[in-house]
Amino acid sequence: MLKRLAFAFLVCCLISAAALVYVDGHLPAAVPEGDAPLDYRPLARALQHVSASGLVDYAGLKNDRAGLDDFVAQLARVSPLNRPEQFESADDRLAFWLNAYHALVLQAGLEVDRDAQLDSAGRHFYWLRSWPIGGRRFTLWSLERRFLSETGDSRIPFALACGAKGCALLDGTPYQADTLDGQLNDAVSRFVQAGRHVQLKPDGIHLSPLFRIHEADIRAALPEGRTNVLQFVWAFLPEACVDRPGCDTRGDLDKASGPKLEHCALQYVPFDWQLAARP
Repeated sequence: MLKRLAFAFLVCCLISAAALVYVDGHLPAAVPEGDAPLDYRPLARALQHVSASGLVDYAGLKNDRAGLDDFVAQLARVSPLNRPEQFESADDRLAFWLNAYHALVLQAGLEVDRDAQLDSAGRHFYWLRSWPIGGRRFTLWSLERRFLSETGDSRIPFALACGAKGCALLDGTPYQADTLDGQLNDAVSRFVQAGRHVQLKPDGIHLSPLFRIHEADIRAALPEGRTNVLQFVWAFLPEACVDRPGCDTRGDLDKASGPKLEHCALQYVPFDWQLAARP
């Protein structure tokens, strides 16, 4: 009996190790021939199917997917892993991984029912599906963990569009190294001002659970003497509602939180796993 239990335990360990190697992006992949530099224009074409509110017209994208498939095919051929000379700066590399992640989310979303809840069967692509990128196979989870979550930039979690409405929503243009800082600020502003991730209510302030999950990174990025996630939120709210009448402003947050942010009652809304698809 003990030998059988030991054997079963060994098998479980081997299966777990193999699964981790797979989902964490350590399996090799073939690299197609060619030395042309990466071209973001096909991705820009695919992002034309993203609405101003960040939702994806998957029906339109499915009928016009050549650009998306072209860009994803490029990822197999060139990346910072096998062509580092094409990505000299940290911003070049971060823009690449953000664009790669979002392109794969879009391609995976084409295979998911539009009304899917991505925390159930529809979310399998996040953990199990992998793609070849620069000589390795990566899942979305491995891209996020290895190249995006450990950048030290507290804005990244609020710029990653994982395909669900509870995450950041896509922009209509690819990330570029020379405009990356402004694009990340815009992404966080869109997230904070979306209306569902930050809600000022009589019983307190209701936030997306992403603020709780990434609280340590947010606090580390705040200026000395500031320790509350609401100070991060405040920085990305507008002074006045110009483009969106009736939006929440910095003044509204000041009134809702009171004079001492550390005593403000915070609550967290459930994460919305609905596919970020345009109706």
